[in-house]
Amino acid sequence: SLLAALHRLRAGLEPIAPRDDLSHAANYLYMISGEEPSEPQARAIERYLIATVDHGFNASTFTARVIASTGADLYACIGGALGALSGPLHGGAPSRALDTLDAIGSVDRADAWLRARILGGERIMGFGHPIYRTEDPRSRMLKGIARELGGDLVDFAVAVEERVLSLLAELKPGRELHTNVEYYAGVVMHLCGLPREMFTPTFATSRVIGWCANVLEQAEDAKIIRPDSRYVGPRAPQPLP
Repeated sequence: SLLAALHRLRAGLEPIAPRDDLSHAANYLYMISGEEPSEPQARAIERYLIATVDHGFNASTFTARVIASTGADLYACIGGALGALSGPLHGGAPSRALDTLDAIGSVDRADAWLRARILGGERIMGFGHPIYRTEDPRSRMLKGIARELGGDLVDFAVAVEERVLSLLAELKPGRELHTNVEYYAGVVMHLCGLPREMFTPTFATSRVIGWCANVLEQAEDAKIIRPDSRYVGPRAPQPLP
């Protein structure tokens, strides 16, 4: 409700109150656009939100747990997690994956566009993962949801995905770079009527549940998280006692 109201106020529109007859996901889409979503759209966003509730010790979740280990309150923990998510290496990938599709424009331009950027050392948004060395199972699910929604964008995204995977295997052999959750997340959210600037906030509305669960679990242990570090700088000018 807060995010939907902030989005509308930023656009010069009045916030919309939730309706008792709509589901959580349907209300979210309704409060943003002012239009009641279709059942497939509401169900698609619902499944996306469920799939992204929690996912290991990613940067924002670990940040929340570190803050919780100091005895800070829940507000500080979630605020810190949001701060970590605001970094471009953690949040924002779905919108940038959709930007990539826009930049390619058509299937016949895909190989030349992609090859130039892969050879130039650029990252193709929506592909590769710090942990997975195989297809992200969440991506497989979202691809199925996108196909259920259908349309030219989905057909184009599937075709581009095939070319990206083929070129990555050719140009970066052995790297095991596969489709991740962000690629089809952007497609699904776009088809459901969400503006790109709301992609990462939408992810946060789900992940905040996981953050809270991790914070509550961490709070049960009174020990502070305090990793060791190893100094690798220049040696002291004279021996230390």
